[in-house]
Amino acid sequence: MLSAMNAFQNALCAESANWSAAIPRPAVTGTVLNHPLPQMEQIAMLQRRRWIARCQHDGLSAYHLSMSIPRMASSFPYLLDSLLALSALHLASVEDENRASWLDTALNYQGQACSGLGKVISDLSPPDYEPAFVASIFILILAMGLKAISIDSQPPDPVSVVLEVRNLISGPAMIFSRIHEAGGDSQLEGWLCVPETQESLEAGEHSHGSAPEEDNKKLFRLHGNLVASLNQLLSTIDTKEDSKKDTYRGTWQLLYQAIEPWPKIGAQGGVIAWPLFLSDEFCSLLQNGEWMARILFLHYGLAMGLMCNRWYVRDWGRRLVMATLEPLDEIPQEWNDTIAWIGKAAQGDD
Repeated sequence: MLSAMNAFQNALCAESANWSAAIPRPAVTGTVLNHPLPQMEQIAMLQRRRWIARCQHDGLSAYHLSMSIPRMASSFPYLLDSLLALSALHLASVEDENRASWLDTALNYQGQACSGLGKVISDLSPPDYEPAFVASIFILILAMGLKAISIDSQPPDPVSVVLEVRNLISGPAMIFSRIHEAGGDSQLEGWLCVPETQESLEAGEHSHGSAPEEDNKKLFRLHGNLVASLNQLLSTIDTKEDSKKDTYRGTWQLLYQAIEPWPKIGAQGGVIAWPLFLSDEFCSLLQNGEWMARILFLHYGLAMGLMCNRWYVRDWGRRLVMATLEPLDEIPQEWNDTIAWIGKAAQGDD
């Protein structure tokens, strides 16, 4: 628990200190916004947040997003900042003419939210459990969404990006366990999705006229091919004489459990939560470029494509895959066919 708290606190510090430098801000066009926004403009922005409907498709409750959480945010500034940041980010995703301004607004509120939550997380008391939990979820979504929406190119180091997500996911998981241990009435009851919740197959506002039926066929085909490839990969893991076999098998099982239930979210939170369960040993193998670890990671990147209808994910999975493949000079012969298929699947050609 302590190591997870430290990892999350470090991730929050990094988010707060480095966010503006890590995300290049495009030239501002359209309305230029001041920071922080005056209170009435904040209220107006919250009222405009069309992402409530999109989040409902993602398995979150519109009632909590429109009623319970804003009420809670009025007493906890770091939660209000994270809510305003998420609202601004969604507006950036749907208002092209003011995209840069909304991104700038999201960045400012995100920094304030990370700083504020970082101050209370080391000595978290029961009154902060629920607001800190919600804020940590929003900060995680923001970390993913800012990259997916504001950057057009591949991430320079896809492994470090996912390890960053791993540290950020540790926060909600840690705080949720405290809420569960504390028991009692919860303002958030019914907010989080249950395993039977289905991933939305409805194209978002960012799809720009693609044919939904054909897109869904591609997603189901990708899912079937992913499951088949994972089963083949398990056979490879089991037949290899490798001291790291148990690590790879355990990681494979977690990935399979995240992917196989799709379009249901599943018991472990779905593909988006997979980094949370990665062992330190596997992360070291991945950072050292071990091929089996890399192949598992690439399957995760492909699986993120199953979530492309989430407005804060989009084509982030494809970009992770391509950023991992492009620097590869020599591919071991045993992985040639797998890498070729992964590359085609990432581009939608499988």
